[in-house]
Amino acid sequence: YHDKLIEYHFYVRGWITISQRYKLRNLLLDLLDCTSQVPAFRLDEMENEELAEQLYKSLKGRRYLIVMDDVWNAEAWNDVRRCFPNDNNGSRVMVTSRILKVARFISPLNAPHVMRFLTVDESWKLLQEKLCGLDSRLCCDDEMGWIGKQIAEKCKGLPLAL
Repeated sequence: YHDKLIEYHFYVRGWITISQRYKLRNLLLDLLDCTSQVPAFRLDEMENEELAEQLYKSLKGRRYLIVMDDVWNAEAWNDVRRCFPNDNNGSRVMVTSRILKVARFISPLNAPHVMRFLTVDESWKLLQEKLCGLDSRLCCDDEMGWIGKQIAEKCKGLPLAL
């Protein structure tokens, strides 16, 4: 998402995380926040239908990448799918879900990419990178390493938990 090539290729990019109990209005506002130049105070005055139309207009004719992270049910997708214009210009909407049934519903013609859980070592490495940056050797002494490995183990391979 933050790769320079991706930033160059997609004129508009947006990343939203959807909670288990989402509200359509918040979903639309979050999408507009990362894709539109409309001031927030103007958006607050709009009804949901107006927000959906504004989102559509902000994406129309532009090559966009939208990431909808952690979708728990197909309703969230159904509520916003019409807001994404298909201009055959290479735009993409990527959806992540921990529920295979949801992934298959959203894109029935494409097999979902199923991620495996991280090993304890992979979890520890990811945790180190998040804490210390890419050169993780600089910040972890023996005590911190011991505690960090315990944390990595307790997260049970879930990168989001780390």
